[in-house]
Amino acid sequence: MSSKVLLVEDEPMLCEMVSDYLASNGYDVISSDNYDEAINLAYECKFDIFIFDVKIIGGNGFELLSRLRESGIDTPCIFTTSLNDISDLAKGFKSGCDDYIKKPFELAELMLRIDNILRRKFSHLNNDNYIHIANSIKFDIIQKKLLKDNLPVQLAKKEGDLLALFLKNRGRILSRDEIYMNLWDYGQMPSELSLRVYIRNLRKIIGEDKIVSHPKLGYEYV
Repeated sequence: MSSKVLLVEDEPMLCEMVSDYLASNGYDVISSDNYDEAINLAYECKFDIFIFDVKIIGGNGFELLSRLRESGIDTPCIFTTSLNDISDLAKGFKSGCDDYIKKPFELAELMLRIDNILRRKFSHLNNDNYIHIANSIKFDIIQKKLLKDNLPVQLAKKEGDLLALFLKNRGRILSRDEIYMNLWDYGQMPSELSLRVYIRNLRKIIGEDKIVSHPKLGYEYV
């Protein structure tokens, strides 16, 4: 499964170069050149990593990331910047970034930094990427594969995405809006009926008591 990247860069040539390079190396890249579009994309789609230019149309990358962090989005972020002042660097990390790279940069170096962050993101998992849900049930949170008694269990794509989201947020109530944002892509219309079907199907497999409904609040994996 390709890692999904949101690239925010207002220099058209650099944006195209970075997008093409990452796409040729297996990444799924969506790009934007302005603050308003970028924040809508970040709210409406689930990304594995952000790459934000500091100076963008309609705002700046620091403000963009701060706003996303305040809304609960913890997607790792790399800033690309031509700024040199240490105070600017401090602003970047204070806003919640994970790394930064100074312009001009080598595309290969950027990809190495992305790969490093994504490896750290999943470093808490077992070596085989499986999380054990019950004695006979385990789930590969990266490949979204569920095994029961060591046999594969067929999941719809959004069911796999939903189970991964629950496992990453165990013990925390997820609102319906947060679930919609993570499961439905940009331009897709979320469906509460479909969400209920996904949850019902997951409960049948992993146990009725694993996913708790909180009226008017959302759902919690316990």
